Amino acid sequence: MVADHAYSHSFRHHRVGTIRRLSAMFIFSMRTVVLAVAVSASSLSSAAAQSELLCSPEGLMRLIPQFNVNGQFTIPDPNTDLQTFLSAQQGLSNAIDMILAQENIRQNPSSVGSLPSRPLIFASNWLSSEVGIQTDGTNLSSPESGGKFGGYRVQSFLNGLTPVPLSQGSIYVIKQSNPTYPALVYPMPTSHPCVNRLFLAAGNTAGFWPTPTYALGRYQLDNNGLPMRDKPLMTYLIVNICLDLAEPAVINQQSVLRPNAMIILAFHWPCDGSGCATNGIGHPH
Repeated sequence: MVADHAYSHSFRHHRVGTIRRLSAMFIFSMRTVVLAVAVSASSLSSAAAQSELLCSPEGLMRLIPQFNVNGQFTIPDPNTDLQTFLSAQQGLSNAIDMILAQENIRQNPSSVGSLPSRPLIFASNWLSSEVGIQTDGTNLSSPESGGKFGGYRVQSFLNGLTPVPLSQGSIYVIKQSNPTYPALVYPMPTSHPCVNRLFLAAGNTAGFWPTPTYALGRYQLDNNGLPMRDKPLMTYLIVNICLDLAEPAVINQQSVLRPNAMIILAFHWPCDGSGCATNGIGHPH
């Protein structure tokens, strides 16, 4: 009887201990799950907040501090501070890549795939800040005015950008006097409403825009200063790389393209009226 009582007591003690351990493990697991959900929600909230920063110059200053000069949105001058210009150009390109990757994971492919086509709207007059170098295989030179490596607030070759009527505004053409139509530009919407991928095809050279090349748009505002999210966005900045592999030439009275490699890193932004005052003309395409 004593042995049976001792065994019964030991069994009850063991069972109580086991239940307590299982309860503790369950509570720990639930706390871990709650913590993970909270961290995940916090991360998503932070990612969404950063994503929204692409939708205005004011937000972009917070995301990429190189654009913030005494509280004003300012494109760095490559002639006076090349490293800041390169840091801003590369940093913005990489930040957009990362934000698009987060958006692509967060959103439903079917929802993104069913969105109506709503590319950004582009102005006609443009300024640019850029750096570049070119070679014909024998000589190195700069395509910028005065032989400088960079151009700051120069007239962009995008001047004259206008929608192609036949495309119902989905494709743009650069309309100039000579040549009349030097290049086509196609803005492709992405999973982010404020970001378009840009593709350029030059008609008078072998120039194009490889990735990463992006346009950023801002919402139109209503009378109360609130964003109208159902309206097309207005482009406020382009960050791009330009590659060109040939330039036009006349040989034996025939127009041909001869080898000529050029790389340009640039920002382009729209201007209006007196805000279009330039420091010269940027690289010709």
